[in-house]
Amino acid sequence: MENLLMAIVALLVERDGMSDSQIAKKLGIGMSQLNRALAVLCSNAELGGLDFVATRQEGKRRTLWLTAKGHELCRS
Repeated sequence: MENLLMAIVALLVERDGMSDSQIAKKLGIGMSQLNRALAVLCSNAELGGLDFVATRQEGKRRTLWLTAKGHELCRS
């Protein structure tokens, strides 16, 4: 799971704002696997998550964006 989390973050470093379906396709995973990973990446630390990624609903598309904490992780 850790490798998947880092792969998602790495894709967003390359191109912030990708859709969830674009990321799933690039990584060759299903949406359910992506959603489980996003539950860890997006959730607030108080809920046991990492708070590295935020989602935005743009019409029918859900896009993913690095949070300030996610950008900080990538700089270190």
